[in-house]
Amino acid sequence: MAAAVAAASPSASSPTSVRLFVHFIQGDQSAYNLWSAYRRSRDLPAPIAAGELIDESAYEIIRDLCNFVSTRAIPINFDENLQRPANSDSTRMLKLDTLEKYIGKVIKYFREVYPDHPDWKDLDDNDQKAVPEWWKMLKPKLKRAVDRYQTTYEGDGQFGLHEIRPLYSDLGLDDENGKYPLHACDQKHVFVHLIKKASQSNNNLQKVAIINAVAEAIGRGGEAKFQTFRDWLFDYLWNVTNTPWKEKKTIQGYAMPRVADEKWYADWYFIMGMYGMCEKGLYRTPQQKSAGLDQVVFPLLHQMKDERASTMVTETIRSALPAEVMNYFSAKSLRQAGINQAALHPSMTLFYLSAISGHDIDSSTQYYFDPTDVGRGLPTINALHGKVDLKTPVAVPTLEALGAGDLNSALKLMDQVFQCNIPSFDVGGDLYIVKKTFLASLLMHFPDLERDCGRLNRVSQSLFDNATKAGITSSSSPTLPVRQVLEMWSAKIKAQFKKDSELNIMKVLDPPGQQTYATVAAMAEDVNSLTNAVESLTKTVGDLSAKFNEMVDKCVQQEASISVLSAKEFALREEVRHLRVLDVARSQQLMSTPEGGRSNKRSRSGHPSATVLFQSDSTDSTDTTTTTVTAAAAAATTTTNATETAAVTTAVAAPTRVAAVSTSTSTPAAAATAAPAPPPAPARSRTIQYGHTAHQNATGANFSMKNIGLCSVLVDLAKAGAFRVHSEFAKAAIPSKTFGEVSHVKYNLELVDFVARQDDRLRTDIDLLRQAPRDPNSEEEKALDDAGGRIEMACRQMLNTLVPSKLLPNQLFLPSPGE
Repeated sequence: MAAAVAAASPSASSPTSVRLFVHFIQGDQSAYNLWSAYRRSRDLPAPIAAGELIDESAYEIIRDLCNFVSTRAIPINFDENLQRPANSDSTRMLKLDTLEKYIGKVIKYFREVYPDHPDWKDLDDNDQKAVPEWWKMLKPKLKRAVDRYQTTYEGDGQFGLHEIRPLYSDLGLDDENGKYPLHACDQKHVFVHLIKKASQSNNNLQKVAIINAVAEAIGRGGEAKFQTFRDWLFDYLWNVTNTPWKEKKTIQGYAMPRVADEKWYADWYFIMGMYGMCEKGLYRTPQQKSAGLDQVVFPLLHQMKDERASTMVTETIRSALPAEVMNYFSAKSLRQAGINQAALHPSMTLFYLSAISGHDIDSSTQYYFDPTDVGRGLPTINALHGKVDLKTPVAVPTLEALGAGDLNSALKLMDQVFQCNIPSFDVGGDLYIVKKTFLASLLMHFPDLERDCGRLNRVSQSLFDNATKAGITSSSSPTLPVRQVLEMWSAKIKAQFKKDSELNIMKVLDPPGQQTYATVAAMAEDVNSLTNAVESLTKTVGDLSAKFNEMVDKCVQQEASISVLSAKEFALREEVRHLRVLDVARSQQLMSTPEGGRSNKRSRSGHPSATVLFQSDSTDSTDTTTTTVTAAAAAATTTTNATETAAVTTAVAAPTRVAAVSTSTSTPAAAATAAPAPPPAPARSRTIQYGHTAHQNATGANFSMKNIGLCSVLVDLAKAGAFRVHSEFAKAAIPSKTFGEVSHVKYNLELVDFVARQDDRLRTDIDLLRQAPRDPNSEEEKALDDAGGRIEMACRQMLNTLVPSKLLPNQLFLPSPGE
């Protein structure tokens, strides 16, 4: 039969099928939009072929359509994406009778596509009540499903085609850097994102508190708006804070127990503590009081309509989730997650669940239970917090765990942390214990929050800053830094909370179970201790490895420094070797000179005088010496070293005062009558000066060299631009006919280059001379003189260091140029 129908019926793309579908569209646009949205959600084209309706397929399609429309929010005016108009913010949903009418038109469309279908071929086309039997059976089920959805998620329904998914507390999964975005879709990821982004310019921490309050209550997004401090009360029997929950859709409300948890993102006290500390959650401004908001818990929600409150929760959740999957989650996801997680517990019952969720269980029995009994909702809360036994007593973190010595310091911190003007939180008030528990949870989870959100998050920074202002101290270690005090307090409170929780677990066990639990708990503690020890050792090894690598890096740097120093040492040794060669050669030259050192060799100019390079500043003595050591002299004194046969040319200042040397021509008689030994050396010269010479007259030089210091020579050459081109002063081109003793100037410039290589401090002075202007002003002239003076002083100090006076003869003579 199926084959015959398929052969005789048009396909979905046939002209007949398209014509029938166009007729269906013209009949009712809204019915078409509903049908088109359903077909696209099943990846099917909107027109249907008769082959899809054979046998029971028509019934299956309509049943699936009923399930589709009863599990989502459909606005009263909707498009083919089931979205409301862009200019509308209405949250009203399509009513049941309208849905039934649209589905009836879809069935009528089926009858036109496949008139001979056995489910309706015998029905009267003119009878509006003539429908297939299975439609009569499905309508009551559709009614119950639609009523249940709209009652449960009123205000939380998210319009559109996306299937809303539950947002659980913590999936414990890694999204592997975005590879699996759904792994990052849980409340923990949302809270971490909001806390990291929290600042004074937003209300992120109040939003975290709202989401947590809704999730724990298995409530609707907008219902957190009705939370008031006036209704809150700490129940000492159950050890919980009761924050009665009020439903938006009904007049009923029910007790809502709030508990702590070892995980910060599931601890209501910690989350409310963040809100109270950072965003003044326990303080109301005069404007808020005058507006009647002095007792409301979340003033942010009172700035918007009820429907908008739920939308705000949805937008906040989506802002923290990966973009590609965020539309699968809304405020409704919190209620779905709570119901699913609680229902997963093997001991969960409908009575327990309805005490928190507010669901009607269709039984008169529920009316015998007191909705204000906070203990009635405790089993479901325990299920949400992973307790094995739903009747396990509740433990809370306390400041008393710090001991009497630190309690006063902690209470001082509490006054600093919470700015509060709500009387019930004051000392003696019903909620004073709640405020103390807020602080205890903040302290307990302080390290865990920094681990997940970083040390610079607003909450951790605020707690640390307030602790610093309060000047908290530890009675056992008064000098302990504030951060270490916080960490120590955290460990104490956490240890006591864990101990109390374990004792409460044992209370609901029978004796054999208690023994078993104690054994298992001890083993778990040992495993935890070993794990901590391993982590500590791993950290220690990591630190040692880092220090070792640092030492290796330092060794490499030191080796490089040693190499540089070795090179400098080698250079210094070479300089010293050359100076020793020079000293030996000078001594030999003096020994070979007639009359104890006076040279009778004449200059090229024929003048018999000995040209003196350096002169004392004394008025009665103007003799200094310069020596040129030839390669032959060096080779004669250093036969053991082949490299020392090279010519060594340098200039040295006589460090001792010497006798006056006559500039007149010496005669043999005079030489014969000369003293056999020079007089004792007087004090060392303080300046480096040139001596008078007739060589100026012979060469036609412009300047006499008598009593001219090295500083003056440097300044004159600098202004002449002699130093601008060459990297070394000795290579400078000395202008012709400027100085009578050009060779002596050259020797001194070589000395300047040598000293500059040894003393980096002269670099500035060297550069100043190199860049000297040709016509300097008075200020520039002074700067040049100062630079030249410093260079001259450095040269004198170098000579005094390298050539001590005891190594020099009493008189040193320099051969005249050309000899």
